[in-house]
Amino acid sequence: MKIYLVVTPFFPEFDSFRGPYIYDQVNAIIKTGKYNKVIVLKPCRSNKLKDYIYDDIPVYRFKTWHIPSNALPGMFDNMTIRSFLNKIKDIGIRIADIDVVHSHVTDNAIYAIALKRINPNIKTILQHHGFDVLNLELGCFADYKWHKKLVIRYGTNICNNIDLHVGVSGKTLSYLRAYDGIQIKDSYILYNGVDTSKFHPITGLRDKNKFTIGCIGNFSIIKDHITLIKAIKILHKDKGCDNIIVKFIGSGPTLQSCKDFVKENGLENIIKFETEADHKKLITFYNSIDLFVLPSYYEAFGCVYTEAYACGVPFIAVKGQGISELIPENDIDKWLIDKGDFVSLAEYIDKYMQCRYKQTLKYDININLLVKDFLDYIDKK
Repeated sequence: MKIYLVVTPFFPEFDSFRGPYIYDQVNAIIKTGKYNKVIVLKPCRSNKLKDYIYDDIPVYRFKTWHIPSNALPGMFDNMTIRSFLNKIKDIGIRIADIDVVHSHVTDNAIYAIALKRINPNIKTILQHHGFDVLNLELGCFADYKWHKKLVIRYGTNICNNIDLHVGVSGKTLSYLRAYDGIQIKDSYILYNGVDTSKFHPITGLRDKNKFTIGCIGNFSIIKDHITLIKAIKILHKDKGCDNIIVKFIGSGPTLQSCKDFVKENGLENIIKFETEADHKKLITFYNSIDLFVLPSYYEAFGCVYTEAYACGVPFIAVKGQGISELIPENDIDKWLIDKGDFVSLAEYIDKYMQCRYKQTLKYDININLLVKDFLDYIDKK
């Protein structure tokens, strides 16, 4: 019996689609047939939340204890680990049968470490999904030096006990290496691949009389939606592009200021704001647009870029982000802008409207192929 154990705070539920990429990753692991069982465990702070099944994948919850605002990290680890081990026992998992423990986000690697102490043959994996690899930016104490020291010490101790660190981009792993105290035993770049059975081209959904730009992302300062809006203002007001339509999907703290800018500049007829969309229905959205643009400047990777690409829609992003690692050097001046450079963004959009050149990436984005290569790498260790 070989068991692949996944510990993740991100996994879709019936009323929340947070973590669809983890679901796709788990599904891809199952499809390889390398493991007898792939089991998902999800930490939660309430005893009232029950186990559930999402698209035939059982998700087991276990109770955790934390002080709010990420204060005094690790204070209740003993209690939380005990809760985790009890859950392992309750669902009938023999620790001797566990081959791999794959934890998502640094704090959750404590469970992998705890299991390896019991079964030294277990391979421990920690996957990092963002640039804030140690969670320094979380909570109301984030700006205090004493708090930073505690978080760094706690995170460093965890990271130094992990067999394999996985980053969703090379840039993500570079943030991990920036900490002097962290000694990385091994690392692997696993780009956020796409399930091409969910995201693929569909003909007939685009408006041939309009050039439609799509953008998906929570409205926050770092997502920088305003840069796209300013670029559209240039195209519409200065260059007379009247056939452009922009569709935003998302919500967040900067949404209202973006709406205000649109209204103040008379762009209401060409820029539309839509509510959150079911992840399963995004294929229709992507196939209704001609170009995807998200000018985010603190992006470890960004699944939305590759989802659009898988649907046959090119994307424009920002230099120095995780997704930029997939753009060939010769194509940078077509698809990557500097942070906040709405003038260049307007030029890139205008050029693409005229030329409609094909976008190509340096690496395959099929999640099944990426996961197979990843598991082959693990097997060699």
